[in-house]
Amino acid sequence: MEALLAHGPFAEFALLLIISAVVGAIAVSLRQPMLISYIVVGILLGPAVFGPVNAADPIHLLAEIGVAVLLFVVGLKLDLAHIRNIGPVALATGLGQLTFTIIFGFALTLLMGKSAMEAIYIAVALTFSSTIIIVKLLSDKQELDSLHGRMQWAS
Repeated sequence: MEALLAHGPFAEFALLLIISAVVGAIAVSLRQPMLISYIVVGILLGPAVFGPVNAADPIHLLAEIGVAVLLFVVGLKLDLAHIRNIGPVALATGLGQLTFTIIFGFALTLLMGKSAMEAIYIAVALTFSSTIIIVKLLSDKQELDSLHGRMQWAS
């Protein structure tokens, strides 16, 4: 694997794609969301754990493009009339989820030994990422039109 990675960012992208495809196929066969398997692959292959992928700038650019595309796809399905119909319930649910995620993320980050300012940033980032992940999972399961899907979607 060392020889493969000596070829630069393109080889690292190829390695990421191959391993992500294999792990994604395993996740689908186990009836698990592919999105979660991709996140796990990214964590494991990144510099924080096993570290075979080190091209930080190209990978960071790819990650930003991926998030932008995901937000765009989620935005395409946004129905404002639908949001108006379930507004009060969605607002209460959304505020509850935000509050819980911020408190839980803040406490967990503090327990990991980070400063209060770092904990605030991480907690707020968790609220955005969790909402997008949940909407994507509901979309994959075709449950966006269910009651719990509509409430999450609007919040």
